[in-house]
Amino acid sequence: MNAPTKGARGAKDAEQAADLLVTVATTLNERLAITAEELARSQAMLREASEELMTAFRGAADRIVAAQRVESKVNVEKNAEYGPVLDHLYRAVHHLQSHDLVNQLIDAQKLRVDKMREKLLEALSLAQPPVSNPALAGEWIERSRAMLDCIVAGIAQIDDDTRAPRNDKLRGSVDLF
Repeated sequence: MNAPTKGARGAKDAEQAADLLVTVATTLNERLAITAEELARSQAMLREASEELMTAFRGAADRIVAAQRVESKVNVEKNAEYGPVLDHLYRAVHHLQSHDLVNQLIDAQKLRVDKMREKLLEALSLAQPPVSNPALAGEWIERSRAMLDCIVAGIAQIDDDTRAPRNDKLRGSVDLF
């Protein structure tokens, strides 16, 4: 095999490797977009369910308190039963407030997914400008390395501890209360 044919073959292989990285970055980015949508939908459903339950529990507690006032003079024995029921309702309301923590956790994961997507989009943007000399493997290899660096940086976002205490809430911290 002569040198120009060998060089052309190397350039073709390097071009295929770059195309493969584009496929990888595109596929990961599409899947992360679906994940981001599912996280947002889950968060909305959690918020709606929590609000409905809080309203129902508070309404039930208010009715018991009102009934307790009316019956306080009539039936002391029945009135004593309201106390434990109210305690259960107030505990349920208290536990429902944990949705704030869950929302923070979901926000942290959404931020992580967004950071990963940014890196993958950066990798895809590196694939856009045409290579000045497609017959040279070096240009394809350089492009592939830059794209791979972005993909690896995006994947590294998985290991970022978004739950670690931070002063900057925009960076994905979660406040435990």
